[in-house]
Amino acid sequence: MKLSGTKKKFLRKHILQQARELYLHPQTDAAITGNLKQRYPGLTPEIVREAFNYLAGKKLAAIFTPKNRLSIQITPGGIDVLDGAVTISGVEPSSSRYARLGYKKELRRVILLYCCNFHEFFNEDAEIHAEFIQSGFSNLLLEEVRFHIWYLAQKSLLELKRVDMDGDLIFMARITPQGMDVIDGSEINVGVSHEAR
Repeated sequence: MKLSGTKKKFLRKHILQQARELYLHPQTDAAITGNLKQRYPGLTPEIVREAFNYLAGKKLAAIFTPKNRLSIQITPGGIDVLDGAVTISGVEPSSSRYARLGYKKELRRVILLYCCNFHEFFNEDAEIHAEFIQSGFSNLLLEEVRFHIWYLAQKSLLELKRVDMDGDLIFMARITPQGMDVIDGSEINVGVSHEAR
């Protein structure tokens, strides 16, 4: 199977979408091939591996080889592309409006602000989630808060500890100096909203 340039761009985007769904767990070339086979008849693991290498080369994903299986995990750069905050010529662009980029950037800013207010401590994901609920974000799921905490930690804006409590993975976050720079407005990050100076 030979893919046109346009189809390669779509395939790379679909691989990033698959990797984002299970962002904590690297996805194998076989799993991604199986998941996208219906959309891309004739798709082979070799074509998927080629796309993995492209995405890793652009720092949109990281490649792992546990047990001699090629796996990919999305990076914050890949999330920025899927959110429409950044465009890469080799990946089909996303509409920032349809990806709700403004909403996500604001959630991330509020998480940083919360952690900045309690900068001496690691803040539990449930505490941050409760703050959102009290502020009127009644439909916000705890898993969504965890995803954004992970994203901010991958960008070195938060320090992250993961604690296993009775089979539930709890995220504990503390703001970093780089995160404080984003909150202070002395540094801009494409994935976090900022207030005009």
